[in-house]
Amino acid sequence: MQKFPNNHRRKTNLVDPRRRYGRVLAFFVILALLWVVFAPGAGVVSLVRKKMEQHQFEAQLARIKEQNIKLQIDIERLQTDPVFLEHHARDEGRMLKKNEQVFDFSKKRSE
Repeated sequence: MQKFPNNHRRKTNLVDPRRRYGRVLAFFVILALLWVVFAPGAGVVSLVRKKMEQHQFEAQLARIKEQNIKLQIDIERLQTDPVFLEHHARDEGRMLKKNEQVFDFSKKRSE
């Protein structure tokens, strides 16, 4: 084991105060950036998810509006077109005319 002379002190791991403040500042800056990116409900990741949800809702809204227009046209045709009304009543409502019978020739399934 080597002894050091009295005039030579061992160097301790003291860091220059300016470097220490710089490291602490860098740590807090990184911590703040991580918070901005991953903050629950307010971070960038959350914002991207909300934007994706918004696009999905807008696409769903467009489909519903298109379906609504088609239904409005069908309502108008049902009120004004007797042939369309009869066709709809027979296909969708399973209605028959007087003295009309239905013969079902489809094979029955045995369960």
